[in-house]
Amino acid sequence: MLMKRLIRYCRGTVQFTVTGAYPERFLNLCAQGGVGLWETRRLEGGIAACCAQCHRGRLEYYAEKSGCTLTVRRCSGMRNTARRYRHRTGLWVGSGLLALGLLVMSSFVWQVEVVGTERLSPEAVTAALAEYGVHSGVPARSIDARTVERQMQIRFEEIAWISVNVEGSRVTAVVEETVPPPAVMEDGIPTNLVAAETGFITRIEVRNGNAVVKVGDSVRAGDLLVSGIMDNKVGESRTAHARGRVYAQVRARTEIFIPLKQRDYVLSGIARRRYLRIFGIEVPLQRKGTPDGAYRMERTIQQPEGIWTLLPVALREDCYLLMRETEKTVTPEEARRQAQKALALRERDWADAEILSREPVGVDGTEGYTLTVEYLLEKQIAVEAPVQTEERTDGGMPEG
Repeated sequence: MLMKRLIRYCRGTVQFTVTGAYPERFLNLCAQGGVGLWETRRLEGGIAACCAQCHRGRLEYYAEKSGCTLTVRRCSGMRNTARRYRHRTGLWVGSGLLALGLLVMSSFVWQVEVVGTERLSPEAVTAALAEYGVHSGVPARSIDARTVERQMQIRFEEIAWISVNVEGSRVTAVVEETVPPPAVMEDGIPTNLVAAETGFITRIEVRNGNAVVKVGDSVRAGDLLVSGIMDNKVGESRTAHARGRVYAQVRARTEIFIPLKQRDYVLSGIARRRYLRIFGIEVPLQRKGTPDGAYRMERTIQQPEGIWTLLPVALREDCYLLMRETEKTVTPEEARRQAQKALALRERDWADAEILSREPVGVDGTEGYTLTVEYLLEKQIAVEAPVQTEERTDGGMPEG
């Protein structure tokens, strides 16, 4: 809102009234001609509205064409202010120096923002950017975005992709992090593959090592699946880094409880806090700070449009949706629907497993609804474990 008022002040505003037999025709002509009107209201025998001062000539033309009478009630804005103070030389010299200073300052970076980080802290990324010349007070033209991006990718293994965008006096670094690899041992360390869960072997894929189990065998958690001890052609033993994948049918169980009495949050009010950002420094426009109690915050940053984006000025507004905690009671049918949704979300975590069968059992109780599901899954169960100096070579398999 404040930014809109500033733009209207710079463009100038005309407050006028239109009277006549067909004021609606005047409004249609303005809409067709692209003349934006605001604060439009109906008067007896006509209408009153406001528009940009640059459209004053069109207003007179549309009023004459529609057979209406145009009355300009007031003109305000920068042009009228300048006309009023045109003989004050000192004021104009000071304004010119201020504009020149803002123009010069707008060529420098005053704000560095980092978005998209999860494992990396924004502070660490900001500090690294500062080492490569991206920080407050540096000339915007001196930043080589492509070079900085390459240096950041070399420095941080967690960064898969980064884009450094220079927009006026603000630099935004958009980061996309790499997917963390599973924890594995170094290739040079002798390892076995052991079972992470109990189950029946369905498929074996050995890339390196000796398989000590076969399809159809039953294994318990911790049992040896692929040995890293191998014999060469002359019967000598050597250790290696066992690699492979062993799939098995395993059983799993999950339980979900949905209470009939649940906590809920309802909107109790809205609080706004505004800050004026100048050269990277935020000045609160209100004395009040963060509201007390539970809330959900939505932040918006408004910057001038057009050529004014070069100025290091922005308006930040934090909208706090104040929430009040209440207690609600759901029906058993609603509890069952919530349990099914929760179950679907939980099954998404088993993306690496195939669900062969499921046996759900639901129980309605006085306190809530309990959903218990028994699963038969097929999944990869082999995990790396270091080779022990003394280990069993028979695999230690249980009876099937």
